[in-house]
Amino acid sequence: MAITRQRVREKEVDIKLSASGKGNPAQVLFDFRSGAFKPDPKQDVVFDLLSLPSRIVHKEDLEKEDKKKETVLIHGEKKGEGETKESSANAKEMEELYGSHMTPEELAKLDAQPNPFNYSDRVSQTFRVVVKDLAIQTDPPPGTTFSANVGFSDIYDAYEKDYVRILAKRREEEMKREKEKERERERKAGKSSQKASRPTSEEVGKKQAPPLPATAAARAEAEGAAQEGPLPLMRTVVTLERMVSQNIFDEVTQDYKYWEDSSDEYRNLEGSLLPLWRFPCEGARALVVTDICWSPVYHDLFAAAYTSENVSGASDARGMLCLFTLKNPGIPERVLQPPCGVTSVQFHPTRASVLAAGRVDGAVMVIDVCSPRSSKVITSTVVSGSHLQPVCQVRWVPTDPGESLCFYSVSEDGRVSEWLVRPSTLVHADILDFLACAENSKKAKEAKRFILEGRATCIALNPNDKTDMLVGVDTGEVLQLRTSSTHALTRYHAHTGTVRTIAWNAHHDKVFASCSLDWTLKIWIRDSLSPLVTLDLGGPVASVSWSPYSSSVVAAATDEGRVHVYDLFLRKCQPLCSQNLNQRRRLGLSCVAFNPFSPIVLAGGEKGYLMTLKLSPNLRRPYRDAKGAEEMRQSEIELCKMERIIATSKEWEGPGEGKMRSSVVC
Repeated sequence: MAITRQRVREKEVDIKLSASGKGNPAQVLFDFRSGAFKPDPKQDVVFDLLSLPSRIVHKEDLEKEDKKKETVLIHGEKKGEGETKESSANAKEMEELYGSHMTPEELAKLDAQPNPFNYSDRVSQTFRVVVKDLAIQTDPPPGTTFSANVGFSDIYDAYEKDYVRILAKRREEEMKREKEKERERERKAGKSSQKASRPTSEEVGKKQAPPLPATAAARAEAEGAAQEGPLPLMRTVVTLERMVSQNIFDEVTQDYKYWEDSSDEYRNLEGSLLPLWRFPCEGARALVVTDICWSPVYHDLFAAAYTSENVSGASDARGMLCLFTLKNPGIPERVLQPPCGVTSVQFHPTRASVLAAGRVDGAVMVIDVCSPRSSKVITSTVVSGSHLQPVCQVRWVPTDPGESLCFYSVSEDGRVSEWLVRPSTLVHADILDFLACAENSKKAKEAKRFILEGRATCIALNPNDKTDMLVGVDTGEVLQLRTSSTHALTRYHAHTGTVRTIAWNAHHDKVFASCSLDWTLKIWIRDSLSPLVTLDLGGPVASVSWSPYSSSVVAAATDEGRVHVYDLFLRKCQPLCSQNLNQRRRLGLSCVAFNPFSPIVLAGGEKGYLMTLKLSPNLRRPYRDAKGAEEMRQSEIELCKMERIIATSKEWEGPGEGKMRSSVVC
């Protein structure tokens, strides 16, 4: 009897594979409220690992079903009615779908075979990793408290000891190498059997020690080179200190680089000053800043001179000379402690590390601050012609390469002196002596117009002509002096009070400014007795400074603590900015100076007050002319601006109307 195998369509079977995230029943937690351990109240979590909602027939089940069908056919059992209906329904569906494309034999063959797409003969299972937690409570390890203070001296001593240890180790290594070389020589010479006399440690030391330098200068240089062990550490410490300082004052640094006052767009001409860094110094609260000077080489370096506010005599005056940098405003870079107060200071125009300073006791100093350990100082003495009264101002004279350094000093004793810098001394020559000229004039019974009255208070040198000098007098006059061959004097009856400061314009060599205690600031042109512009600041004017980026911008500081900024090309009558620096407590200002590289102003005064201020865009806006401004250079534009101010000034009488009064000093 032939057995025919008839297969029917498989039933749809849904297979789901899940896992239970049952927690550890032995896991407990400590309850601080009840003070006892309680079981972990975690709930069972069921993870759905695999879900196959499709018709899946296992191979083993298919074989069992075939065997069952064969036994049914052998015994003659009939199929169930439900199974017959299902097979007929499947056959109809297959015929409706694929009847037009396939023959009935092909449809029967396709319906008879198992599903080839969702067939699977095994089920994949994942291994469940059981997590175990074990809590152990132990006693904390014993601890000790350690504290120590470390300063620069301790670090220096430690590095010195380490440097000596390194040198000793190098000597031992050199001795070993020398011994090995000696043994190799003995082996080559065939003297290995004999014990050759080996050099002692002293002899090796003598061989390795370098010869002493012949001169004292060379020995000092060698000793300095041997002591340069900790210097790299000091440089690293200074760099780190500047980095920390810049991080602390990050907002101020961002304002210094990128601040632009948006309110200037709604104001026609007026501007403002933004306070940046304030430079404190230990012991400066009891002193007054007498003079400040920016470095002509480094844009962030400046010097400040301090002296006592109330000085009864030269011996009672305390003071110091400090160098500050914008990279580290918290502490000065160099601090020099002279025996008395410092009244004036100025950097050399070409040598960045050389300064000239004047003191309260009448002495002048030349300082080289290049060395970080000790600065070289040359001080004048009474024997070498030092002043007898406090020095009011010192100014360098531009010199050519190869010439000796030279500077001028003005003192309250009536002398204007020229100083030549020698390797170890200062040699002076008096240019003017007010007291001596007055005595000689009285003896000779000359006219009053030839008498030099008063005492010099300030001095200014023409930047383009070093023989052209201006001297301010406490009687209010300004003297123009030629130092070339004969000293021809030109008197400007400038003020009714003491002249405090005179400043030449950096772009026009015939224009200068003077300020006085009579509350006025005046702009002059050389060889004219009438001022171009007269400005009333409402208080005693302490200092004046021309802007390096514009020929018409000038700043002045008053004793009332206000800074006035004028742009004579835009507006002569009123300042573009008049700002009180200290709102809480008014402090008198004594000096003001423009930075030669950046649009910032430095002001100093009482109580050691020293602060930088940034100019808003309206105060530093470049001039744009409609006709040919792009073709002209910046220097030509600034020169043309000043020429327009001179041509349109109503107060200027002109070179033909005003007559000069000159005299020759014997």
